Amino acid sequence: MFKLVAFFQKRPKDSTIRIGRIVFGLVITLLVGFNFQNISILHLPDFMKPYEFYKKLGLFIFALVPIFMGISGICLAKRKYVRIIQICFGVALIIIGNWFIDVKTPVIQEVTPTTQNGTLDVSTLAPTKVPSTPINVGFWIALLGILPLLAGITGKCITSKCLKYGEIIKKIRV
Repeated sequence: MFKLVAFFQKRPKDSTIRIGRIVFGLVITLLVGFNFQNISILHLPDFMKPYEFYKKLGLFIFALVPIFMGISGICLAKRKYVRIIQICFGVALIIIGNWFIDVKTPVIQEVTPTTQNGTLDVSTLAPTKVPSTPINVGFWIALLGILPLLAGITGKCITSKCLKYGEIIKKIRV
């Protein structure tokens, strides 16, 4: 138990942080990509309904940002601001996942035979394809939003380049 606590107390290596960001972005990409046709955006005004496809494409931004940050290792702000951005990103994922994303369930229309002459048609006996239930994308995105929220609160998932971003070293100690 103490080893687990000690593991969570230390800051992970920069490579671990960057790989974690890339994996996080890829998981969101897979969630949105495989269920793209079943996603519907809730609370969309009537004049925005024709643009729902582009709103769904905008969900990929939530995957591209961590992938880009993981690949490039770029640092944009000081540690304090990076933590605030991580918290806001996590809250945004939770809000968007819970309130704005819904999953449509595919509907199968069964064809009933119209003739009642006592004969049997082969097409009525053909098995119908039952669609699998889609993954609840909104739930998983909201659940994944907890990770950047915790990373921002603890401040552990900031690379060493961002820890000292913008600081000017005035004293050199020997």
